[in-house]
Amino acid sequence: MAQNKITGFRPPIVTVMGHVDHGKTSLLDKIRSTDVVKREAGGITQHIGAYQVQGITFIDTPGHAAFCDMRSRGAQITDIIVLVIAATEGIMPQTKECIEYIKKSDIPVIVAMNKMDLEGASPEKIKGQLVEVGLTPEEYGGQTSLVPVSAKTGQGIDNLLDIIKLNAEVMELKSEPESALEAFIIESKLDKSRGPVASLIVQKGTLNLGDTVYADNILCKIKAIIDDKGNNIKSAGPSTPVEILGWQLVPCVGSTVTPEKHEPTITECKVKYEYDENNPKLKIILKADTEGTLQALKHSFSDDVFILSEGVGAISDNDVFMADTGKAEIFAFNVNTPKQILKLAETSQVKVFQSKLIYEIIENIQAQVLKMPEPTIDATILGEGLIKAEFKIDKVRIAGMQCTKGEISKGDLIHLKRDGKIIKDTKVDGIHQGKTIVEKIKSGTDCGITFKPYVDFKLNDVIIAYNK
Repeated sequence: MAQNKITGFRPPIVTVMGHVDHGKTSLLDKIRSTDVVKREAGGITQHIGAYQVQGITFIDTPGHAAFCDMRSRGAQITDIIVLVIAATEGIMPQTKECIEYIKKSDIPVIVAMNKMDLEGASPEKIKGQLVEVGLTPEEYGGQTSLVPVSAKTGQGIDNLLDIIKLNAEVMELKSEPESALEAFIIESKLDKSRGPVASLIVQKGTLNLGDTVYADNILCKIKAIIDDKGNNIKSAGPSTPVEILGWQLVPCVGSTVTPEKHEPTITECKVKYEYDENNPKLKIILKADTEGTLQALKHSFSDDVFILSEGVGAISDNDVFMADTGKAEIFAFNVNTPKQILKLAETSQVKVFQSKLIYEIIENIQAQVLKMPEPTIDATILGEGLIKAEFKIDKVRIAGMQCTKGEISKGDLIHLKRDGKIIKDTKVDGIHQGKTIVEKIKSGTDCGITFKPYVDFKLNDVIIAYNK
């Protein structure tokens, strides 16, 4: 921090983004020479972490689809984004998500073209794809720096770090250690032995041991400041990632930390829920190991999921009692549930689903949501659609539909649902996309659909495809 005061410049804060399995975490692992990958269940980074390496502060944002919201929060304090793209695969759906965030935030981006050591690497293909999405490489006359790297061999890593530092010099990032404190929480959790804990990055000012600070209206009398190497330190200046202890409650991820109490900047974790009996939903109680993953999970659910209760930490007896009373299921991510609690749930006939993989929880909930409209033993829901338009071809009335869940195929049995009630049963006779006849469509796809026998459909009717 003393160096910052002399030079007047602060280390750049860099967010690393990328499609899952494109080597984002492996790249950071190579940079900081710490084996993070082996500790991650399923190869998915479970939490946002921050690390300072060679005068650069890296934020590691998860690449899984469930973490879109966390990525957007990570961009709040980011100076530069490193977008990791596998040279063997190219731009994928989650890569496009990242690019959308980059364009909206107008943050400088450096593309790390990873897996260059593999036989299938195709750098020219990647360059062409980047041009198509508006990130034209410098060698093609654009503004985007493109660095070939290999997280496995270390190829190009030094060059990547040099380009990050060069960009930071051009940006003239100013260190303001004497300004009023402003920091952002990037992770929070309830620790069994240490109580509420929050990881944050200082943007302005200085954090000192013994200071009183607020994350929104949650007070913290700082009892300890721990740096990214696990050392206890007395103060932390701009761009420094630290963990602090002394919170009264677990603060929300994305909250701003200042010396004064202020109105909440993040409100999701304070939402109160009221259940509408006329609009049945899957009722769940959600538990997670940290506030960050709790929020990420919540934002991955559809409107058909009703969260009766949520919290950070292990499943408690109160959770089981609430699930029993409210006829809800409990879903827990990456927490250790005591045996006596599981026994209590079994006795109370409360379903508990636990996993250390985000996508297993999401897929389990999605599968149950699909079965909700027709919960008969002999029927399996395949997909749903919403009728948004109607038109005629050769006097045949066609429903313009968007598939909203699962998939719908030609020949599927169909329930026609209106105002929450199933009014007709029929079959899919044909599916049209433009002038093309297709066999099936998946979620997010628009099409024209015909029925046999004919049904008198209306706009906003719901189509439920099922088989027996």
